[in-house]
Amino acid sequence: MTNLLKSIISGIFVLTLVNSSWGQSTAIISGQDTSRRVITTAVPFLMIAPDARSGAMGDVGSAISADPNSIHWNPAKLAHIKTDIGFSLSYTPWLGKIINDMSISYLAGYKKITREQAVGMSIRFFDLGDIQLTDENGSPLGRFSPREFAVDGTYSRILTEHLSLGLSARFIHSNLSGNFTAPGNDGKNGTSIAVDLGAFYQRDLLLSGANSNIAFAVVMSNIGKKITYSNDSNED
Repeated sequence: MTNLLKSIISGIFVLTLVNSSWGQSTAIISGQDTSRRVITTAVPFLMIAPDARSGAMGDVGSAISADPNSIHWNPAKLAHIKTDIGFSLSYTPWLGKIINDMSISYLAGYKKITREQAVGMSIRFFDLGDIQLTDENGSPLGRFSPREFAVDGTYSRILTEHLSLGLSARFIHSNLSGNFTAPGNDGKNGTSIAVDLGAFYQRDLLLSGANSNIAFAVVMSNIGKKITYSNDSNED
């Protein structure tokens, strides 16, 4: 086993230990078990894998080879695509064995503007199906079809032979109640903006006599303001 391969395996082992320690340290705060606490987040559809390739690989899209779906996983990869232009279209029935009218659709496209630079756009649409709205007593208030979508614009640039950086800007719109109002709580659509920042490093090397490629990625996604469906005192 080469020294480089040993170093890689050791690094993965150390990162695994660090991740485990972090998970355990957040389980107990001030003597209280927080493992049962529910974390409320808005627009979770932004974290759903939009393409079959990365979804089948366990959502590991950040450091695999570049394709049009890199806009979602890591904008820094987009500049590494070899072809000048391309797009990807996907449709996924969501929770299809439980509910028959939920789905997520994703359209992404890119254009290389120079050998080192690329731009891209994508739109993600989440259809939550048809639901029955009720008041706090369970009385029906009518039916509604919630919808959410996000539009992204991406810029990616290769800085060196092995390193690239990328930025995505995102507009988010979430309509969950159709402006439904309740006493003391006026409903409205939720909107927000967010950005993704990504870095991608790859290089070819020789491992045990075989031509190989190694890649690393760092991504910070959905950095932005909170969303409210009523007023500023109720934000997620």
